[in-house]
Amino acid sequence: MKQKYQLQVITPVHIGTGEALNHIDGYYANGKWYQIDLEKVLAHPTTDLNALTTEMAQRDFRWQRYLQAHNIDPADVSVYSLPCRQSPETVEIREALKTVDKRPYIPGSTLKGAIRTALFGEILNESDPVYDESLRQIETLIQQGPRGNPRREQPARRIEALAFGKDPNHDLLRALQVSDTTPLDSDALEIGLAWTVTLNANDKLVQKVENRREYKNFVEHIQAGKRLTFTLKTDELLFREREKKRLGFTDLHVKTLLDIAEVCRAETAAQIDWEQAFYENYDVPEIANFYDRLIAANNKLPEGTFFLQIGWGTGYNANTVTSLFTADENADENLSMDLRERFRLGESRSRRGDYDPREFPKTRRILYRGENPVAPLGWVKISPLQD
Repeated sequence: MKQKYQLQVITPVHIGTGEALNHIDGYYANGKWYQIDLEKVLAHPTTDLNALTTEMAQRDFRWQRYLQAHNIDPADVSVYSLPCRQSPETVEIREALKTVDKRPYIPGSTLKGAIRTALFGEILNESDPVYDESLRQIETLIQQGPRGNPRREQPARRIEALAFGKDPNHDLLRALQVSDTTPLDSDALEIGLAWTVTLNANDKLVQKVENRREYKNFVEHIQAGKRLTFTLKTDELLFREREKKRLGFTDLHVKTLLDIAEVCRAETAAQIDWEQAFYENYDVPEIANFYDRLIAANNKLPEGTFFLQIGWGTGYNANTVTSLFTADENADENLSMDLRERFRLGESRSRRGDYDPREFPKTRRILYRGENPVAPLGWVKISPLQD
């Protein structure tokens, strides 16, 4: 079965390349950031290669000064320019994923990863044997203690094998193919400022600053309101009785995968509630009100439509299902802290082995406009399209 979907960006989405842009790559002027094309600069009639090489070797080199001195219009020598409400100055800009012709898109792997997390939570919720064995796995890992660098361990792989299948050849997600989205025009991007916010000593949610370092990033992101399309294809041949038995798929596996929209909506509802309570509790009404509206919208979605949070900045709760274990009323009250200590989650940077006993995770990434929080990152609405 193949289904085409529309993806509507609700809050800005950043899917990064892993690369960062700085003052050597471009410059800010008149509310825009220009990425400079060095080949165009070299081809400009006023350019002296030796002089440019000497200037670029200086630590205080800035394109703005150079282009103004040589009377060069930045639009004539840039790869592209993006709206940017404030100057990044010396702060790097996280580059967005684009096609070779500089058009942003969302890869299928990003969408599939978010869907996988939702399906994982559903299987854990609905299968007592998988849940119980997963909990035993977690408890065994805690008892074993860390080996080497525990932050590089991947305990979820063992638990996912219980939920989805013993190896990639027997993995439930073999039956799901997610395409990349159609690309957008380059003007669908803009540059925004994302701050890491954290609870301070007074239990107030504030912009994170440590040792005079500001934990902020400028990011190229797809603007809210933009629409893209992609397809989901389910290989139902793998759900015939013979194939099901060979691959180890259960009726729960089949039902979960075929009910993707409802599963994602239910799992996302819990995440939205969690985030709304966090921002309301720590008095950030701008973001709490956004989640209030998202809760109301989630309750009124038509059949087959669901929200997801994707991309950079979505945070711990969007990418894990540990709360299914730690929030269980029958769970050991020390389980959450035991997990944190085992995998060094939220460990103090200045005092090794010191863990804040307050709510975890205590940090989030949100977009700011000036000093005002605007929105969390990465929320999208996915709706089926008629053929």
